[in-house]
Amino acid sequence: MILRIILTIVLIILALIVYLLFIPIAFSVGGDFDERAFRVVLHDPLRLIRLRFDTSVDEMFSLRLFYIFRIGGKKKDDEEQKAEKKKKDTGDRTKGKGKKKGGFKDFVKKRLKVIIKSIFAFLKRCRIHVSDCDVYFSTGEPDTSALIYGGIASLPFMYGKHTRVDVDLLSDDPFVKGHLKISGSIFICILLYYVVKIVVTKGE
Repeated sequence: MILRIILTIVLIILALIVYLLFIPIAFSVGGDFDERAFRVVLHDPLRLIRLRFDTSVDEMFSLRLFYIFRIGGKKKDDEEQKAEKKKKDTGDRTKGKGKKKGGFKDFVKKRLKVIIKSIFAFLKRCRIHVSDCDVYFSTGEPDTSALIYGGIASLPFMYGKHTRVDVDLLSDDPFVKGHLKISGSIFICILLYYVVKIVVTKGE
């Protein structure tokens, strides 16, 4: 009896994993870079799992599982955010001297071209609809800005009446301005493929 219960639970978990890997996950993304207000919502077709991130409301993050369990966090006050940022900056300064080379930034820097190409290759495989987009950006480096702009221009869904993206190749400071609103669906299995591809790729 116990063995059957365990086997049933394992089969349910496996079925759920397969379901999430190969079923398109719907998403919607909206944001205003000038106001720093962003909203992201993801959910499966049956809405068994729903993830929401919204910086414009008090309950900034929420995760709902199987219509029963719900996890959410309150948005921190401005004073708390400033205090935490100050504490983090102080900690970074004190730890900076003894910090070893490498880490996540070094990982990204070595694989930057692969990461950018993988992101745009993944986006091409997604069903994305851009309802409103007006973005102006710069990475602070002309070659990287041009590479990202070229990748954006290669995406078929970026050619629409309400879509406009410009790049500043002369700015020495990275920035993003404007707003966007997009929706569509993604496959987790394809996302995992590109993540593994980035990880196993050797740095330049």
